[in-house]
Amino acid sequence: MIKVIIDSGIDQNDFMKKEYDYEFLPLSVIINVKDYLDQKEISLKQVHEYMSQGILPKTSQISPQSLLDILNDCRSRNEDVLYISIYSQFSGTFQVAHSLINEYKTNHPDMKVEVVDSLGGSGGGALLAIQAMEMVKHGLPFETIVEQTRKNAQHIKYHFTLNNLNWLVKGGRVSKVAGAAGTALNIKPYLTVDDTGIIVKKLVRGQERIYKKIIQDVKEGVGTFDDQLVTISHVNDIESAEKLENMVKTALPHVATQILDLGALLAAHLGIGGVGVFYFDEKPDHYMYIKET
Repeated sequence: MIKVIIDSGIDQNDFMKKEYDYEFLPLSVIINVKDYLDQKEISLKQVHEYMSQGILPKTSQISPQSLLDILNDCRSRNEDVLYISIYSQFSGTFQVAHSLINEYKTNHPDMKVEVVDSLGGSGGGALLAIQAMEMVKHGLPFETIVEQTRKNAQHIKYHFTLNNLNWLVKGGRVSKVAGAAGTALNIKPYLTVDDTGIIVKKLVRGQERIYKKIIQDVKEGVGTFDDQLVTISHVNDIESAEKLENMVKTALPHVATQILDLGALLAAHLGIGGVGVFYFDEKPDHYMYIKET
């Protein structure tokens, strides 16, 4: 058997928790200099409550012992392991996991273990995880699943926007002067992910305009692969997520969709009201079709 591991940088929803058997590896969320294990010692709702008070959460990488414990448990069940990690540009987690897993494979050559850098995370990481777990369900070989997941990571597109610029100001991505001016003019940031991390792609005036721009880019990016699963993630703003979902379905009537809660790690970067859309820009060699719920 093969077990997939995801961490706090990969979004989840009830569909994933019900449909698949996977392991969750929490990062620490730091609030007022106190550490909490994500979703074990602090809930996403509690993180949102702190954020709504203007408190900027910080995060740290995984505990090596936590990963080691999961690997040992999987080995005791004769399970091979594929760990899909938060983007190495967002956290030192991938480097920690890569080093630990290489040592683990040396000590336990009877077990197959690999870590894949998601090159993003959030709803894009969820697409990677869902596809990997579907390949497991369909009985594909471990090596094929790992290779396809690495390829998939290179073909996921990320489109984010925020309700306002305030959280980017808190995170130091936008100056206070620019943030105040942008808020006064109803400027919305359009964010994406590249090889340096999260970047501001452009600034657009008005929520309707930026949503239309996102949908236009999604439609163009999807191309002929217009019957795939598209994910929409949000930070405590289900109304915006549902609005974007409806716009996606109108533009691309053959896609399936899943709405997810954006995890604490990336929510800390985006702030309350952050919402994003994620999809493949080309069809993978091994693609498993997912129905919406």
